[in-house]
Amino acid sequence: MKYDPIYDQWLDQLLADVAEKIQLTPNAYERAVDRYNRIAAFLNDALSGLADFRPIIYPQGSFRVGTTISACEDNEDYDIDLVLEIAISAGSNPEQVLQLIGDVMERGKGLLQFSSCRKKKRCVTIEYADMHLDITPAVLLDGTNPRVIGIFDRHPDRPDHAVANPEGFAQWFDQRVLPAELLQKRAMRAHTYPVPDQKPLEEKPIRLLSIQLLKRFRDLACDRRSYKRCPSVLLSRLSAEASNGAGLYDDLRRAAQHLARTVTLIPPPVSNPRCDEDILSDRWPEAVSDRDLFAHDLQYLDDRLSQLSQQGSQVDKLRILEELFGERPARRAFETAAKRLAEKSASGDLKLGVGRGAMGVAPALAPANAISVPKHKFYGEH
Repeated sequence: MKYDPIYDQWLDQLLADVAEKIQLTPNAYERAVDRYNRIAAFLNDALSGLADFRPIIYPQGSFRVGTTISACEDNEDYDIDLVLEIAISAGSNPEQVLQLIGDVMERGKGLLQFSSCRKKKRCVTIEYADMHLDITPAVLLDGTNPRVIGIFDRHPDRPDHAVANPEGFAQWFDQRVLPAELLQKRAMRAHTYPVPDQKPLEEKPIRLLSIQLLKRFRDLACDRRSYKRCPSVLLSRLSAEASNGAGLYDDLRRAAQHLARTVTLIPPPVSNPRCDEDILSDRWPEAVSDRDLFAHDLQYLDDRLSQLSQQGSQVDKLRILEELFGERPARRAFETAAKRLAEKSASGDLKLGVGRGAMGVAPALAPANAISVPKHKFYGEH
């Protein structure tokens, strides 16, 4: 892929505008953190009945690594994944462990103000109107790796006990994706503030934005063609290993191409880089068709992104973004881009040039050969 520093920066900014529209709002993120903190305080209170088990709760998955996205539809919620370590025998009966945590959370229902509590195969789900929190009970097996845990699974077709290392994976992912200065700041306060801050869009590393866009595309593609979604942890694991792009557009294409290639290699299973026993592909794909359809859709994503950079009307470009990432974020991104173009034009800061086809950002506001060159604040390399 040849990198065009002018035109591709325009595409970087347009895709960044889409990514911004699928981020959790600051208010939603603050509500999630507040509910997490309230649950942690309750579990350590004598009233919970769990304090004697020395509970330790911390985030895992997308909430931990910073790739949580909003729901596709207004009537959907989003999920927050938490690990709850308790001091019990690693060989305890999963049914009894999950029942214990379910009973504890039911006792806190009024105080924590959630609507319902459901016991699942590996976790207890706390439901709020706008989100749900999945609490996975576990026992610490090795705190030096860091935090290798044993989790309890009551599914009849799976072993009762499994080894996992979600914090180890998160630290591996951080080291692959985050710039060194942010890693240093996070390490200094790791023992006092377990939930990472949600960074403003302009401060997020490019690969985090690429993974969020890939997750939104995955959700829409799987719903459209009715196959089982590739788990976010597996998507993040494989995408983190792709070569870095020169900007968001280039990076997203590289990540999509790498992901399309690597999912077709499953099996053999994909493990956590920090814990061989933690198999990230243990429940996906359920069928070969899940894997093959996802790989095909990723190739289609790359093809459509290629078309986005080629000759075509601005309406065509909007239609591509709507198809790939949803009508609402695509249209809102174009509105943001149009507003930015109007502000640059009014301030005399607008730079024009000739490129490959229609380069404007809104059908009514830009000529077909206009290029908006935004400031580029993303971390291109690390």
